[in-house]
Amino acid sequence: MCGRVVTASGPEELSEHLGVDAIVDVLDGPDHNVAPSRQIPLAWTSDDDGTRLLGTARWGLVPGWAKDPSIGDRMFNARAETVADKPSFRAAFRRRRCLVPIDGFYEWGPGVQQPTGRSPGGSRPARQPWYVHRVDGDPLVLAGLWERWSDGSPGDGSRRGPGDEELRTCAIITVPANGDLSPVHHRMPAVLGAKAWDAWLDDDDPDRSDLEALLVPAAAGTLARHAVDQRVNSARNKGPELMDSVASATTGEVAASPDQGALW
Repeated sequence: MCGRVVTASGPEELSEHLGVDAIVDVLDGPDHNVAPSRQIPLAWTSDDDGTRLLGTARWGLVPGWAKDPSIGDRMFNARAETVADKPSFRAAFRRRRCLVPIDGFYEWGPGVQQPTGRSPGGSRPARQPWYVHRVDGDPLVLAGLWERWSDGSPGDGSRRGPGDEELRTCAIITVPANGDLSPVHHRMPAVLGAKAWDAWLDDDDPDRSDLEALLVPAAAGTLARHAVDQRVNSARNKGPELMDSVASATTGEVAASPDQGALW
């Protein structure tokens, strides 16, 4: 599961890191607590000339056949095991794959028992939020899918009218968690190394099995995580301090602070 991300790196840094040819639009600024339905950065290949573009999309994929874009509110993740066949994602998997560059993401795992206050002796497990990032400090580049949609033309835009505004949306693909993440959650986003970017973005009808071979858990040691404050639970809370290490509810230990400065 990947349901909250950090987008602190600016377009120039992401453009250089991903080797894009043009920037078509940018985020309003850094956001250290981005929830689905908000804008996130992505890179994709132009239909016109094959150039690599950097822009933004609403997080939550709206299929071309959808009558209402609200369907995207629950389709912000796509499972690698079913993405090629599921009707909501299969068209994008064939022709509209993208890279989603983020600085890190939050995940929630089991914590200590806390009183509920609902009844004497009642308790519930508190979920501990963790911040996850690359050990080397580079942006995380995730495997994603994107779609375009408008009222006048669901699908490929061929029937769009002059007044129709096109909506660009995306989803992040998830895979089984590796050893870095499995103590927290059984799923993780599919992290792509630089050598896989061209193959993932290739629109020349690549073999399905070749694409699926890219959707694997990241190598052990790629990611680091540390416990963060419960304030991150609300997407209304913002600021880089949300990434700061705190004592874990499961261990009581404070992780070492990472070198995770904003690049905006």
